[in-house]
Amino acid sequence: MNRLGLVMIIVLGLAGGLGLLIGTADDHEFASLDPYHPATLLPLVSNRLHAVESDVRELIDAATAGFRATVQKHEAPKKALER
Repeated sequence: MNRLGLVMIIVLGLAGGLGLLIGTADDHEFASLDPYHPATLLPLVSNRLHAVESDVRELIDAATAGFRATVQKHEAPKKALER
């Protein structure tokens, strides 16, 4: 029974993630989806994953901008002395 429960959790997780990727697609991407040809789902998922990746990178860059500015401010005098 434990294996069946684990398989069900994995299947539900994958279905939920796929549903979120499809649900967040814009109209242009969703129009290219043909329910009678499952292979049209792959470009949609690929485009959404790339969009999620770029969104996460932007969030990380925004969150670490202050830290990078502080590090550069403290490293600049050391670089000037090395020359």
